[in-house]
Amino acid sequence: MPSAYDRIVQLFSRLNLGLAILGAGVLFFAATIIFIEVVSRALGAGSRLWVIEVSEYSLLYITFLGAPYLLEKNMHVTLDLLYDNLSTGWRALARLLNSTIGFAICAVLTLIGIDVVIDQIGTGVRAATVMAPPRYWITMALPFGMFLMAVQFVFQAIGAIRHEGL
Repeated sequence: MPSAYDRIVQLFSRLNLGLAILGAGVLFFAATIIFIEVVSRALGAGSRLWVIEVSEYSLLYITFLGAPYLLEKNMHVTLDLLYDNLSTGWRALARLLNSTIGFAICAVLTLIGIDVVIDQIGTGVRAATVMAPPRYWITMALPFGMFLMAVQFVFQAIGAIRHEGL
């Protein structure tokens, strides 16, 4: 029977996979609307101003929906040449240090992001663009993605302490 910790890790793993799939769907949608825009312009149709704006917002969401999954699967940027040549003890220490620093940065960005989103909701500020969406719709991607990455860094730190995956 899996422990409570293992069930939590599995829950976040499923969430990360689901959000990565959603991010891939957003990428497909953005690519599709850009393709349609290019073809329609080539055929002499008018431009749709919202396409550029939606594709810009999509890039932000794609990044923050997919990053926690990549971090979970250790598909982020690392110095493999250095890391692979460390002994198991030093590798665990490097992973723990990396996880601790990553957690601290993500936790700070999560808290600041939440503060900014709450402020934007309170003031009702809108983006100064054609679509003029509420600004918090755009900004909320950052604290959400950073929170999930902070959780992944905690899991990595625990794994480093347990010498898992070294």
